Amino acid sequence: MKGAAAVKPGEVMLVDFPEPKAAGDDLVIAALACGICSTDLKLVQRGADGPRYALGHELVGRVLQVPDGGSWKVGQRVALAPYLPCGKCFFCQRGQLTLCSNLYDIYPTPGGLAERVLAPAELAARGLITIPDALGDELAALAEPLGCVLKALEDSRLRPGDSFLVVGDGPMGQLSAAAGKALGARPVIVAGMTPHRLAVAENHFADLTVNVSQEDLQQTVLQATSQRGADVVIVAVSSGEALEEGIDCVRPGGEVNMFAGVPHGTKIPLDVRKVHYKQYRLTGSFGTAPVYMRRAIDLLHTGGVDFSPVISARFPFDQVADAIRYMQDYVGLKSMVLFPQSGGQLE
Repeated sequence: MKGAAAVKPGEVMLVDFPEPKAAGDDLVIAALACGICSTDLKLVQRGADGPRYALGHELVGRVLQVPDGGSWKVGQRVALAPYLPCGKCFFCQRGQLTLCSNLYDIYPTPGGLAERVLAPAELAARGLITIPDALGDELAALAEPLGCVLKALEDSRLRPGDSFLVVGDGPMGQLSAAAGKALGARPVIVAGMTPHRLAVAENHFADLTVNVSQEDLQQTVLQATSQRGADVVIVAVSSGEALEEGIDCVRPGGEVNMFAGVPHGTKIPLDVRKVHYKQYRLTGSFGTAPVYMRRAIDLLHTGGVDFSPVISARFPFDQVADAIRYMQDYVGLKSMVLFPQSGGQLE
């Protein structure tokens, strides 16, 4: 079978992978849709000596092969967690699931951008999420990135009625704004530098957008929040400078979450006196877990917000390199790869 793999730096190819072979309570899943994310872009840019794994981890598929007597049925649609907290280690016992000491021990193979995927028995038992019939493959494939967002919003203690600033107008920033809106945050403010992306936020998710290349972000946020600052700030830009801007915009006693990954060694100057007297809380958030992906599926299905504008392009599986390039070039927002059996509408 075919899978999309990083090869030479900057290149992605469809290569042959072994057919998944289920044993015991393993499942085989036929891929339906898989989103492209910044991690895939980094892996392609870095390249690989050999295609050991397929790219992709935002996967929705259809159960193809099940063990006798199991609870899963052939034909069921599922979203797959990309990794599985063990539930037993020091961190899992304290509810810090993405700090799990064994986080990457169990995962779908060879990866999300492959025609068929093996879900090991433990993943099948704890890391597959059933998709409601009314929820399409594309939207369901947002469960993993939206699950990351929901974890960050939980870490940030977002509540209905909170003012909410998202620094970043890319796909994850848009998902953050959409989730904040669905969870009752008001106003939702999105800051960025890309006019066509800010237009998506303005038209669908945000009460206010700020082009930081033309406007003073801090002053705009103060004006929108009765001069207090935002209750919750999510920084969805891979930049220490963006984090500094987010800190400048939080209210006393508010929450700032460094959501986007940053390069190794990134540092910012921190006014410790302000931390002391403003009493704001600075957190980081990484990854997701099945519990957040289940919440994401529920929100996508019944949350009252249309998340589909985050998906701005769709590509057939045999054009996965174009899907990668689309995001590398910042053409739109998120690209989605659809497999032949999905029946999705390609653009």
